[in-house]
Amino acid sequence: MNSFDSISTLTPEELERAERLRNAVGVAVRAVRAAPHPLPQGQIETLGFLVRDGEHSIAALARRRGVRHQSMSSAVAELEAGGLVERRPDPADARGLLIAATDAGVAAIEEERRLRAGTIALAIREALDEREREVLDRLPGLLERIAAAVTARDADAATQAD
Repeated sequence: MNSFDSISTLTPEELERAERLRNAVGVAVRAVRAAPHPLPQGQIETLGFLVRDGEHSIAALARRRGVRHQSMSSAVAELEAGGLVERRPDPADARGLLIAATDAGVAAIEEERRLRAGTIALAIREALDEREREVLDRLPGLLERIAAAVTARDADAATQAD
């Protein structure tokens, strides 16, 4: 049985709960992304990927972000001009280059994350009472468990497809 077959076994209430959660997470993410930030969103995503997952070719970065190679080349050039990334020789391909975050790029992402966390913390302080904040304290762990279950289900489905 694949994931799509399993979905047909869900009750309307389970689907509604999941849809409300999916929507609320999306609204919250978009609100935080829309807040003022020092770097454009595309540069933040590219730089964040490099900091989190290490150096990659421009082609790999473009695939990861779902943009054209030309667009990623422009984004990398802007990040490089700002001293946030650098080009390095690819040890696996003498003609290739890898893009890596510089120390300044790592610092920029750390500051971006601090600003985003601050934006969320201020909103929590303004919008929620103490009891609601206590409930919210459990949410990260719950979301991590949901993500792990989705990842495991996807891995199982991929294994069964092979």
